[in-house]
Amino acid sequence: MQRRHFINAMGVLTGGVLLGKTPFSWADATNPSLPLSTNIDDKTFWKTIREQFVFPHDYAYLNTGGIGTLPTMVMQRVDTETYEDQLSPSAGHDHDKWEEIKKKCAGVLSPECSKDEIALTSTATEGINIIINGLPLEKGDEVITSTHEHPALHIPLLNRMKRDRIVIRTFEPDLENGLGNVDRIEKLINKRTRLIFISHITTTTGQCFPLKEIGQLAREKGIWFAVDGAQAPGSMPIDIVANNIDFYVFSGHKWLLGPKRTGVLYVRNDLLDTLKPITVGAYSDDGYDIKKGELKFHPTAQRYEYATQNEALFLGLETGIDFINAIELKNVENHNRLLAEKFYNGLKEIKSVEIISPAEIKYRSCMITFKIKDLDYKEIATHMGEKRIRVRVVPEAGLEGIRVSFHIYNNSLEVERLLEEIKSLIL
Repeated sequence: MQRRHFINAMGVLTGGVLLGKTPFSWADATNPSLPLSTNIDDKTFWKTIREQFVFPHDYAYLNTGGIGTLPTMVMQRVDTETYEDQLSPSAGHDHDKWEEIKKKCAGVLSPECSKDEIALTSTATEGINIIINGLPLEKGDEVITSTHEHPALHIPLLNRMKRDRIVIRTFEPDLENGLGNVDRIEKLINKRTRLIFISHITTTTGQCFPLKEIGQLAREKGIWFAVDGAQAPGSMPIDIVANNIDFYVFSGHKWLLGPKRTGVLYVRNDLLDTLKPITVGAYSDDGYDIKKGELKFHPTAQRYEYATQNEALFLGLETGIDFINAIELKNVENHNRLLAEKFYNGLKEIKSVEIISPAEIKYRSCMITFKIKDLDYKEIATHMGEKRIRVRVVPEAGLEGIRVSFHIYNNSLEVERLLEEIKSLIL
């Protein structure tokens, strides 16, 4: 659907406001004094986008990296689909609608990604568990990951380690030189290395790992490459196929603004028979016979799906994807990153603040993490909460920092407001 038609149909725009085509420059983004409106399209447009969310205007929600908030059209889609389902309750779900959702999820990941490589899961955590537990790893086989991963990755890895005695090898992310992470991974590779499993963007500091170079390294070494993409889809354009990624997972409830309990798993087509389904049920099969002891798995990634689904939630995710696509991912990225850079440069001007996020702009994202000397990070978060500013604490990897996420409902005034509150804590 054309962007104009979609947004008008959903009642998002008023007065014919449309995204402009103003050229965007990352050089401009690094100038903290540059007015936001000179690089972001139309302020009225972003104000109207903000109005599609129900939180009060005095509440600055800066934790999309934790969980996104639903635009009204997503809530309405879920409610409508739930109501219609109750008119004629069914334990199953509409196959055609289900396939259309997968098609849109595939489109978020890559132009070359097929819906047959997509499984709809309850969460990204479930997808991670499918990968870690389904790969044929044996005692002594090694998995490389970073120390900055979300518990959703570390805990399943440790669980497999305890059960099957695989070996986990970790590297500390290089925050000064993004490509240095490729070197750190390569130094850990040996003849027992079977899998590299890292984040697309780390939950700790918002660091973007150089996936293209890591994917190339993994392919050359004959190692599986899996990525936790919870922080990427919906925040920027991506192409997992071009990056030689074998397995990819993400949550629908963060940057894509979908409901909770919606997750997506990508399995490269030629690895479907390598990644064994662990939990299965109705929909996983392509035929079975209990008397003959026969079971044939579905020829697509549907083999990782099972049981009764809450179809309304995934139809809500579809609407969230439509909403983001209508704005266009490049515009979303430009908007979010410009706010993040304004905040990053503002932090640099405040004494006693330590920025933990990467020094190189290429490897930063729209999530920025910082610390304040001699102040407890939990107290900082509590103070911000009292001022109706929602941030996230970062205890992972012993960082004890504060993470700030910027998305389409945030604006320049919120950046300035946050910076002033940080200054007030120091004075």
